[in-house]
Amino acid sequence: MLASMLGAALLAVAPAAVQAQTPAAQTAQDGAVYFAGEPGGIGDPNPYYENGVYSIFYLKNEGRHPWWMSQTSDLSTWSKPIEAVKVGEQGSADVWTGSGSVIADPAGGYRLFYTGHDPNGAPMEVTMVARAASLAGPWIKDPQATFAGKPTYDQRDFRDPFVIWNPQTKAYWMVLASRQKFDAVIALYTSPDLVKWTAAAPLYSERSPLNLEVPDLFSEGDDWFIVFSDQREEYRLVRYLTAPKSDGKYEYGRFNGLDGRAFYAGRTAGSGRERLLFGWVAHKELHKDSRDLVWGGDLIAHAVRRAGPGVLAVSLPDAVARQFSTERARISSAQTLIGAADEALLVRAAITVKPGDRFGVSFDAGKGGKSVLELDTAKGEAAFLYRGQGANAPRVAFPRTVDGHYVVDLVIDPKLGLGVLYINRFRALSFRYYGVDKSDLALFADGGFSQLAGSVMVRPARKQGAGESPP
Repeated sequence: MLASMLGAALLAVAPAAVQAQTPAAQTAQDGAVYFAGEPGGIGDPNPYYENGVYSIFYLKNEGRHPWWMSQTSDLSTWSKPIEAVKVGEQGSADVWTGSGSVIADPAGGYRLFYTGHDPNGAPMEVTMVARAASLAGPWIKDPQATFAGKPTYDQRDFRDPFVIWNPQTKAYWMVLASRQKFDAVIALYTSPDLVKWTAAAPLYSERSPLNLEVPDLFSEGDDWFIVFSDQREEYRLVRYLTAPKSDGKYEYGRFNGLDGRAFYAGRTAGSGRERLLFGWVAHKELHKDSRDLVWGGDLIAHAVRRAGPGVLAVSLPDAVARQFSTERARISSAQTLIGAADEALLVRAAITVKPGDRFGVSFDAGKGGKSVLELDTAKGEAAFLYRGQGANAPRVAFPRTVDGHYVVDLVIDPKLGLGVLYINRFRALSFRYYGVDKSDLALFADGGFSQLAGSVMVRPARKQGAGESPP
């Protein structure tokens, strides 16, 4: 996915052991909960998992969006970012670069598929390839591997290639965001060898003026899932489709929005025991809380799992929860004060309210006024309202419970100015709030709490300037 709609020769890649190679450690987290290696924020993350290490390839939120990469094994310590794929010269097919994916090459090394975008080109968007012997590079572009979507798919919207091995068909599959006339489609290509790609009918199509961006395809249990980011303003969410077989028929899953509009470009990676959904929490114009969300932001991750036939759920990753091991306060119906968010917080609570009531967290910023993170159990909707402003507020739908009982996890990262709420280990609501570090937090319920029990957790003190081990 690109923010704006505006060749090196291939070197032989020797067969190599397929293993992650980690660059030097980064020591500049400076108190942030989430990745803080890019002060200007990142664009779309394209994660790759191998041997306990997540390699996050991302679009750098500057210039024409070159690919960069950082690695982690614990979502806490991150390697120093390195450049993976440079943008091309003016007039080249990849004068801008867009999202893609990385896959191990059975012949050795790795292949990186990415979007080339030339605003003056015809076609405007193509799929391109770079190869490397290790994840750390160097990545060498292979101009002979470039291909466009025509005649099956659109020449202008043809982006975000995501490649997997499909054991059902015993072939490599590539899904992309594209169009066929008035329909937005999840395009499909197949290959026996990662080299020769053949267009197939789209996995999914829908009448829409905009696109189903950064698609991701994976299987869990007896189901297949497509996760994508809806470009339409009225549905600007990371959503999912599900089917019993890889070739469909794909339909929207239950509560198909996994997070609110502040979270975008979500893609997954992981082992058979754990899968994480990486995306960015959008920055706001001029980094002002009163302004609108913009392209690019801070990298976060949700745990994602199959929660039943054709159902996906997101929850707090264990690796993030493990950062918080010190209890700062207990909360109860008699003690609803969370306190100042002058340090990173994890609030975990079991809450019972009268069904239909509204409850949540208030952020009192003194003269700056109150903002509210609310869960409306009558509507089955959570929202973050900056100073009560409802327009364009991040919102997400969640299942209402019959007994009014809810379990919530709330992460506050004052260093980056953001928060993430998890509801019943099923849905997430990410939100941007730069002023959170100047706020006092408290739980509220319109009709009071029938039950409330929980903890406010912080991280153990660290020595300033202490080095950290690489992943």
